[in-house]
Amino acid sequence: MQVLGIKTGLIRVGDDLAEVVEKGLAEAGLCLQDGDVLVISESALATAEGSVVDLKGVVPTRRAETLARRYCKDPAEMEMILQESDELIGGIPGVVLTLKDGFLFPNAGLDRSNAPHDCVVLLPKNPCRSAQALRERLSKGKRVAVIIGDSRTHPLRLGCVGVALACAGLEPVEDARGQRDLFGRELKITRKAVADNLVSAAQIVMGEGDEGIPAVMIRGAPVRLTDEEASCIPSIPPQECMYIGVLRGGMRPYQGGRDELISAARGALQEAYAPYSGFRVGAALLAGSGRIYTAGNVENASSGAGICAERAAVIKAISSGEREMAALAVVGDTEEPITPCGICRQMLVEFGSDIEVVMVNRDGRAVLATAAELLPSPFSREAL
Repeated sequence: MQVLGIKTGLIRVGDDLAEVVEKGLAEAGLCLQDGDVLVISESALATAEGSVVDLKGVVPTRRAETLARRYCKDPAEMEMILQESDELIGGIPGVVLTLKDGFLFPNAGLDRSNAPHDCVVLLPKNPCRSAQALRERLSKGKRVAVIIGDSRTHPLRLGCVGVALACAGLEPVEDARGQRDLFGRELKITRKAVADNLVSAAQIVMGEGDEGIPAVMIRGAPVRLTDEEASCIPSIPPQECMYIGVLRGGMRPYQGGRDELISAARGALQEAYAPYSGFRVGAALLAGSGRIYTAGNVENASSGAGICAERAAVIKAISSGEREMAALAVVGDTEEPITPCGICRQMLVEFGSDIEVVMVNRDGRAVLATAAELLPSPFSREAL
């Protein structure tokens, strides 16, 4: 199998990408043959199609500003991430993980690399249609395939690999179920990500920097070409994905990042008023403004008149004019990390399903979940 780079000049908004690739092929002395596969960079395609946004003209919403502080992002870029994504899963400083069109994308696929200054390149608007159009323009009567490719990372692995967004003239996933392994056992699950693997091969040649190779020709690949119309790459529902399923499965070990909030909650626990049960709880709420509001639980001789530490902290924040909430730490004098009660969970979800909740026991052992994970089916205004 040969993987041959197609070098071009800098691609700009409005360029005819098919013409650019044809010129690159000619300058490299290459001609497409039956069975060849062309891998086209999604950022090159999106740039040519005009999917470039100048962040100086983007006005971030309040939510974007809050999330930008939480994840150390530019507020204007965060606004574009919110506009381009279907769902925000979570994030770490510098990167937000999102769902878009059934796929997981860092930062909703926004790309600052190889973009003009102060600009981002969005994902192509319709990669299936673009793949089909490029195939029709470039095939010149030959039986070839076109893949629109991007890069991604694997969980807990360093480095990028390829991922296909759409393809034309190629079966993107080969079903290996029913085949036999080396010991004669029937394969029950295996499907080969043909398009993704071809993009990974292309990524080695394309690179991620100033190589100037937005397209790659793969010759001799043992893949099945078809005459079918372009198709998007098959995906699976989030609930069937082992990564999403596990990570959304509820509480997970706390890995750091909210130590200041935990310390504030410990201080609030010391001020809790619990003369009847002796069960003290402290909570510390990080608001969108960056301020921290603390409270302990308050008991009452009439049990229904008491209030939990979590709700007391929320009420303090609301009374001070806060409406955006980023994280809550709750500490209890308990053997296991203490979890908010049902009413407190409902109170938190009211102000954001993605609020991080760190739950801590007396010895400092902590677990983490979002408000939505603690209360996956809350009562909401849609039910009113």
